[in-house]
Amino acid sequence: MTAQISVGEIMNGNVISCRAETGLREAIDLLQEHRIHALVVVDGPGQLAGVFSQTDALRAWSEGRDYDRAMERPVADFMTRDVVTCMSHVDVARAAKLLTQHKVHRLVVVEERNDGRVWPIGVLSQTDIVRKMGEIGG
Repeated sequence: MTAQISVGEIMNGNVISCRAETGLREAIDLLQEHRIHALVVVDGPGQLAGVFSQTDALRAWSEGRDYDRAMERPVADFMTRDVVTCMSHVDVARAAKLLTQHKVHRLVVVEERNDGRVWPIGVLSQTDIVRKMGEIGG
């Protein structure tokens, strides 16, 4: 990419999220309804708590848990808590490096508030970056 492009220019600002106490069944329904691969998980006030992905759903089932019981447990029990994040002003090339270094498919774009907590404002996926590469090259 020749011109510097910020994450904020190409991220998806429509954050599909659920609360940490949301049941696994409802979280999976949200993934299917919105045709996405991951949900941003927030705490009560809306601060970033984790990410729940299709991989987390498969892990919940494959770990030998009772299916019906697992489906009623909170998504917090299965989500990824160590989330790779970036801010909207970061250069897309730097964001691409974060994706590859951490071997993740998406970054949660956050904004730090005055209280020091981080709030999700968008998601940047590998697909978003590749789509932009195609636009520039085409």
